Amino acid sequence: MNILVVFMVVLTSAWTLLNILYRVILHRYESISLKYGVLLIVKKKSIVKPSSFIRKAGFLWVGLYVLALFLAVYTTILAVYTRITQRTASVVILVPGISVTGEDLVFMIIAICIAAFIHEYMHAKVAVSNNIKIKGFGVILALLAPLAFVELDENSFQNTPRSSRVKVLSAGVAGNIILYLIATLAFLGLTQNTGILVTSVYSGSLAEEYGIKPYDVIMAINGTEITSIDVLRNYMSIQENTTLEFTIWRFNTGYENITVFKPSNTTMLGVRISVTPRLDLVKILTPRTALYLVIFTIWLYIVNFSLALINSLPLYITDGGRIASIILGERGGKIANILGLTLLVLLLASSRI
Repeated sequence: MNILVVFMVVLTSAWTLLNILYRVILHRYESISLKYGVLLIVKKKSIVKPSSFIRKAGFLWVGLYVLALFLAVYTTILAVYTRITQRTASVVILVPGISVTGEDLVFMIIAICIAAFIHEYMHAKVAVSNNIKIKGFGVILALLAPLAFVELDENSFQNTPRSSRVKVLSAGVAGNIILYLIATLAFLGLTQNTGILVTSVYSGSLAEEYGIKPYDVIMAINGTEITSIDVLRNYMSIQENTTLEFTIWRFNTGYENITVFKPSNTTMLGVRISVTPRLDLVKILTPRTALYLVIFTIWLYIVNFSLALINSLPLYITDGGRIASIILGERGGKIANILGLTLLVLLLASSRI
């Protein structure tokens, strides 16, 4: 069954159960409320405890914020330069339901939920560790996604030294940068550099004719190890009749060779491909599960990197905007916000959906 269908069935069932539980039991708790049947709010202050390590590591949160801001500026400049010099977009805007659909949409939503929770939790954790009061920390289950939130006590926040306020605001971006680094390391550990994983085979294609199947891993062609998609493209672009010897790794059967006769007028094998999970991981989890795990780490990487960069920019509604106002004052903060908005517009103008 398609993972998107499973996700929607689980979502509908979960919300039906939540509505029943709220009316029977959960309505008794002051910290829990249900709005319109699709908005469950769980708010609690005592869940976040102070930590001396978190307080002492304030320089780390600020340093990671500065790193994110540098990457945001660099990415924008690179995107604009690429658009002007090469007439192509190096940045893709991900729009749920348009450029992100199906199974990817499920993994994107899960990654956003995790990224948002860590972002808000880091704000709350650093705040209480620096003796800043919070009115509450909690989770909003908004139909499709659980999103975290933190309410700072504004009087307590404003009466705290400037350095502590900067640390609190930097912490959310820092949390996303840390998750981005973890996702990067996880991706490198879960994948291998050799081979191409076939995720689906087109009907009537050369691959279907010669028995290449979904979740086969193409390891080599004519003895040449597959280290990138370019190796496959080079062989498929040969402008003459030729015979290609494919070395395939197949789940449960291992390695086997498939001889493919490629006509001169055929340049497509007829497969959809993906990065290749480690074969030892595939043996343990099955190909589909291993692939889903890899795709999830990719989305965790993309979402946290994007959220960190956008939030680091000095915009009116971001952490970067508030940090700019604290450091530069009201007038300097407005100038920084205008510059940040200019960078964002340039980035969007140089991107594609």
